[in-house]
Amino acid sequence: MSSPPLTQRPFRFSSYEADPQSGELRKNGVRLRIQDQPFQVLLKLLERPGQVVTREELKAALWSADTFVDFDNGLNMAVKRLREVLADDADLPRFIETLPRRGYRFIAAVQSSSPATEAPQPSSPQIRLTSEIQRRVVLGSLLCLFVAAGIVAWISLRSPLPIPRVVNTTQITKDGRLKEASTYRLVSDGERLYFQEGAFTQSERNIELVQVGTQGGETIRIPVSLRNPVAFDVSPKNFELLLSAGGDFGVTPVDERPLWALPLPAGPPHRLGDVIAHDAAWAPDSRYLAFAYGKDIFVAQPDGSQVRKLITVDDFDANFYIQFSPDGKRLRFTALKFSRPGVEPDQTNILEAAADGTRLRRLPVEGGFGKWSPDGNYYFYQKGRDIWVLPERHSVFGKIVLQDAMQLTSGPIAYDPPTPSADGKGLFVIGYQNRGELVHHSNDTKQWEPFLGGISAAEPDVSPDGQWVAYTTYPDSNLWRSKLDGSERLQLTFTPVNPHEPRWSPDGTKILFTDFPDKVLVVSANGGAPRQLVSVDPSDYVGAGAWFPDGNSIIFGRHRGCPLDDSSCLSIYRLNLTTHQESKIAGSDRMIAARLSHNGRYLTAGAADQNEGTVMLYDFQAQRWTKLAKASGSVAWSHDSKSIVVRVKQENQPAELIRISVPDGRVTHLLNLKDLTFGGLWTDWVTLLPDDSPLLMLDRSTEEIYRLDLQYHQ
Repeated sequence: MSSPPLTQRPFRFSSYEADPQSGELRKNGVRLRIQDQPFQVLLKLLERPGQVVTREELKAALWSADTFVDFDNGLNMAVKRLREVLADDADLPRFIETLPRRGYRFIAAVQSSSPATEAPQPSSPQIRLTSEIQRRVVLGSLLCLFVAAGIVAWISLRSPLPIPRVVNTTQITKDGRLKEASTYRLVSDGERLYFQEGAFTQSERNIELVQVGTQGGETIRIPVSLRNPVAFDVSPKNFELLLSAGGDFGVTPVDERPLWALPLPAGPPHRLGDVIAHDAAWAPDSRYLAFAYGKDIFVAQPDGSQVRKLITVDDFDANFYIQFSPDGKRLRFTALKFSRPGVEPDQTNILEAAADGTRLRRLPVEGGFGKWSPDGNYYFYQKGRDIWVLPERHSVFGKIVLQDAMQLTSGPIAYDPPTPSADGKGLFVIGYQNRGELVHHSNDTKQWEPFLGGISAAEPDVSPDGQWVAYTTYPDSNLWRSKLDGSERLQLTFTPVNPHEPRWSPDGTKILFTDFPDKVLVVSANGGAPRQLVSVDPSDYVGAGAWFPDGNSIIFGRHRGCPLDDSSCLSIYRLNLTTHQESKIAGSDRMIAARLSHNGRYLTAGAADQNEGTVMLYDFQAQRWTKLAKASGSVAWSHDSKSIVVRVKQENQPAELIRISVPDGRVTHLLNLKDLTFGGLWTDWVTLLPDDSPLLMLDRSTEEIYRLDLQYHQ
């Protein structure tokens, strides 16, 4: 006599349960809507977790042999719908992995059990009774244990973690120096904070490694022989600072440089093998380290040996803020994608994998650059200008459930990525308020005086009649125009337009500007919708537009067809606004920052291939280029077109304003700019008022370290 057929029990994975008998799929007990074919695909995959189920096997399960359909398309659609129900990602799967041209594999843990077949009946009634009593006692005990464990697990998963909120803010540093933590992190060993201070402009990188106590006090420079050191992490056991230094720095958005270890509190740094990286972190036990190079994440021994690739993230360009979970079982990082180099990333995602590189997935939150609390229950990260927290519930069985992310900060101060305190009761952050002050040097008082009331504005341009001024607000970058006394203000552009370099038309009715980094637009001085003038490819960079005196054509610069750091793609063009024809200025290859004289005869530009900086002069009458002077910086033409004014900065010398005569190139020193700090997108920008007095924007931003005290509320 044959055994009775076994009844298949439900499959359980993550928070889902698939019941073959009822044909239902549930999540946390809630029934989900799923069609029959996607459900049958799921059952086939669950029957063989971790194994490849071929496309042929799935086709046979879904359709009979005499069925005539487009099997491949039908199977693809069934898998697609199944992934939609499970909120799975084909590129970063949690459940269903695609094996191209072969089939699919279920990669998550699956729990399933079938009832055991009945054992042969004992011959003796007494034995049967005793056995039955023992079996019931054992089963009862096991049932009690399972019920208790289930209650504990249910409580641990269902009870939300208390949510932190900021109850107090304390300023830690008060030195007034520039700091940077958006990509160069603020790290702590529990008693001290380590960070970078110095110059972070496009034209200058001069960074020092400094420290301050977590309770505040004086910032102290850490003497180190390395050039532009950047701290990544502190070893919890070896008392070493993990940092990068030397090499090219600030040239591209991703700085691949040698890794070093710096003993604390003192000692000479030493290289970690031949490792080159743009980010790195110690494992919690300090037995190895992880580092990012290009799109890949590697692991190595603490001395930089035995390097092994761990993760490749093909869809992104670089990975930052690598961190191990406090228990060392997970690795979390921020992946960035740049549609074009030299600008802010257009994609920022938090990714996570097991410490061995498996189970890579994207977290369902926006933002990045985060760190775990010491107990691993909270992940604090940056989104926009504010700090957010992602609570993570942990069950007794090791299951992790993400709660809803919550915003912690808002207000006038913007914050860079957070570093939790050692006790988990606070966050250390760099808070900043970007602001400038527009000033001009009075020809009467010979002093710097506020212009337009010291408004936070940049790149001003005065109308030909000397009555109006156009400018971009800083840091929100909107285009405005007003009278020179600040009256009759009118906003001309709105987000997402990113206006820079405004230029009045010769008749004073329109304003030309760059929608940075890839458009040249014009807008009426009385308002209205901006109109695009220059046709560009998605990879082009354009800018530095200016009007010819007749108002019928403009000049502009373009970088076309190669990476941003390749100057061979730079040229200067003239656009006829009537015929819409573009023509390249002869000999303008490798030229940048075009500036047109008011009379339209001369054009200045910078020679991009000259390391020391050279101002080149093009004469439209003679149709030839000549070297005007050795200088680099933004150029402002005098109103008589006989000279230019440039802000220059020589190494180890204070900045100054110089005047260069045209066309003889004679240099006259105008003003010493010692002790002045300049702000804006282009810090060397200069404008001349109708009396040729210089107009600059000073940097009035503040950047200091703060402690945010937290309280946790249910």
